[in-house]
Parts: sequence; C-alpha cells; structure tokens
Amino acid sequence: MVRTEYGFHQEGSSHFVIVAPHAAGDDLRTKEVTQHLARKLNASVVVNERFIKPRNSAAAQRPEDVEDFNKLSWANERYNWSGKKPEMKSFYDHVQEMARRARGRGGGRAIVIYVHGMQDNEAKVGIDIGAGAKYHGIVIHGAVGSNPHPDAGTNTGVVRANRTDIEKIKAKLDEGLRPHELTADVGRFQPAWSRQNGVQFHAGTPDHSIQLEIASHLRKEGNVEATAGIIANALKAAYPAR
Repeated sequence: MVRTEYGFHQEGSSHFVIVAPHAAGDDLRTKEVTQHLARKLNASVVVNERFIKPRNSAAAQRPEDVEDFNKLSWANERYNWSGKKPEMKSFYDHVQEMARRARGRGGGRAIVIYVHGMQDNEAKVGIDIGAGAKYHGIVIHGAVGSNPHPDAGTNTGVVRANRTDIEKIKAKLDEGLRPHELTADVGRFQPAWSRQNGVQFHAGTPDHSIQLEIASHLRKEGNVEATAGIIANALKAAYPAR
C-alpha cells in the first residue's frame, strides 16, 4: 500500500481497478467495501479517505479538506484542474496509471469500478449501476447519439460499458440481492452521464468504467464483506479473467 496526501493506492494483479472517491465520511464504509472487493478480485485500489463533499456536516470545520472527488471540472472538451485541490488531480493521475497498468492484464482493457453509497429507497434498489446510461422502458439508453434517453437533458457523457455487459452485471446482482429482498437497476438514481462524473474520466480510453451506488442496508457493518462478494461475482461473470 502506498500512502498519499488523499489516502492510499495499491496495485493488484488483475484487470480490475476499484476506486472509492467518497470514503472519507460521505459514503460510509465504501472504503471497507472497496478493500474486500479488491481482495476478491485481486484488484488495484485508489481510495480518498481525507476529502469530504461540501455538504458534509464537518465541511465548515474542515474547509481545507472540502472537495467532491466525483465532480470534475469539465469545459471546452477538457478537464480543468486549476480550481480543484491539487490532491484531486493526484488521485485521478493514480487512477489513470492503475488503469493503464491493468490493461496489460486484461487484454488491453481495464475495468474501473467506482464505489459509492446511496440511501435505502422505497423502490428496493440495492445497487444502482451508473455507466452513462439509464433504462427507458426495457432498453438502456445513453445521453447522446441517435436515440438519447429523454431524461438526459444537456448531459453529454457517453455510455462507458457494453450494454450486454451491463445487463449481465445487473442479472447477477439481482441473483445475489434476492435474499435481501432487493434488486439492481441501471441508472435509476445516478446514471453517471454528466461529463463531470468520475466514470466519464475514462471516456476515450479502451477501458470500461462503471459506478455502483450501494444502498445503506448493504453497507451495514455486518453486511460489508457479503456485499463485496455479491458485487465480485457479478463483475467476474461479466468480465472474466483473460
């Protein structure tokens, strides 16, 4: 493990890279989910365990540590780091480097998974898959192209994984979540189709990048490792070792 000014990173031996941008107190226990998931997938990890979102209850007391690590500044077809904490650029530089190295273990493509937390919800969605897309009826639509999703608005992010792989992940997650009486969905709450989203940082690369929003129940202390196991099984089904 390499300690950094934002947290830590560690290189694995597979084609997976697991990223936790809100593990400093915003998305509770996402660091633990990430670490368990990394062990099960032999994955590289990059974890922010210092910087908190502006709306965090501790933000007023820690202004030097306030930065949303999943909200990049995007303008004129490029990322602008000048208004961000320098540690945030370092975080994404390390994500980029881990992904580059992971490609060599994945036939030229890394699988980058961003781990987030969401609240329990009336829809009983346990894990929401954000890959720049959302269901419209029974079909997954992106934000741009010939048939964009009607809810996409001015978002310009691209779909960050093959639709067949997204469906495969969803089906396997559904299977694992059944004992919890929960399901998986695609873009139900967070489609990740804004170009400011961390998933979109990988647009233009051969890599697939996916955001997983995990409900509070699945992140309870006694459920963390089992939740990581459900996710690992789904990812291995869609992206087997090469």
